Amino acid sequence: MITEKRYKHLLKISKKTGLPIKKVSDFLFLIKSGNPIENNDLIRKLGVSRNVMNQVKELLAPILMPASAYTQIKDEALESVKSVFECEYEIESSLLNLATGISQEELLQKRLAPLRKYDQFTATSETVVKRAKLMNFLGDVKGKRILFLGDDDFTSILVAGLNLAEQITVLDIDSRILNSIKSISSENNSGIKTFEYDARNPLPNDLVGQFDVVFTDPPYTSEGVGLFVSRAVDAIDKTNQTARVYICYGNSDRAKERFLPIYEKIIESGFMMRYVFDKFNRYEGAESIGSSSTLFVIEITPKTRSIVKGKYEKSIYTNN
Repeated sequence: MITEKRYKHLLKISKKTGLPIKKVSDFLFLIKSGNPIENNDLIRKLGVSRNVMNQVKELLAPILMPASAYTQIKDEALESVKSVFECEYEIESSLLNLATGISQEELLQKRLAPLRKYDQFTATSETVVKRAKLMNFLGDVKGKRILFLGDDDFTSILVAGLNLAEQITVLDIDSRILNSIKSISSENNSGIKTFEYDARNPLPNDLVGQFDVVFTDPPYTSEGVGLFVSRAVDAIDKTNQTARVYICYGNSDRAKERFLPIYEKIIESGFMMRYVFDKFNRYEGAESIGSSSTLFVIEITPKTRSIVKGKYEKSIYTNN
């Protein structure tokens, strides 16, 4: 396993350069053999600019040879690089054990009946597992401060079960959900923090700018998406250039034009669209949207901003 000290060093490089942690790991993978590799080859394979490449090399200097021989790795550094990838396999195994064992059964037993007044629909257990696996695969779990802005599906519990995140916090308007998550977290020593919160109110000051990753499955209205994206903007640490928001939105394929205001809210907020996973989430019920929703993974830019300030008075739920 890679040491916490070394992994934190990689996280610092990621935050400073804006290069996702997976890309930093890819760089190490490409040079792990110790054989010389041309800069142009690295740039082409990684898809990063020369300036970023040189910055990454400079910041990796503490675990690499001197600047004149960046492609030659010390034995100790090579072991560190190998452990990055060995760690991924161990994480995958841990997640699968968690997802298919007692923890998943407990999760299913304790999830609550959805409340339509809050636009709740229960995601399938397979979807919850896929969410955690994707977040982990994209490097958005280990060492990260994660906020779940609403979590009636209990995705936070599965992510917490990996014991990799620095901190996991859940905000929800539904006290039933918070009490259940708190109970499960206590039984498993997961350390999940929970707070009752109505997104129509400003984010509490002590949570502003405190997170690297936000996951949210908001009400499927343009008002709801715009509001939750704005609260996510308030929550993320803008000094972390790799901060991300995962946001779900479902709609019928026969009304594709309803996606347009959602894209507009994301773009207006100054986010870059990194990934769009169509029909990624599957639900029990929600037939009007094909029992599915798209998962957007968006990243901050220097222009990221909240488009909703202060208290929000408009309706955000579909049943309003």
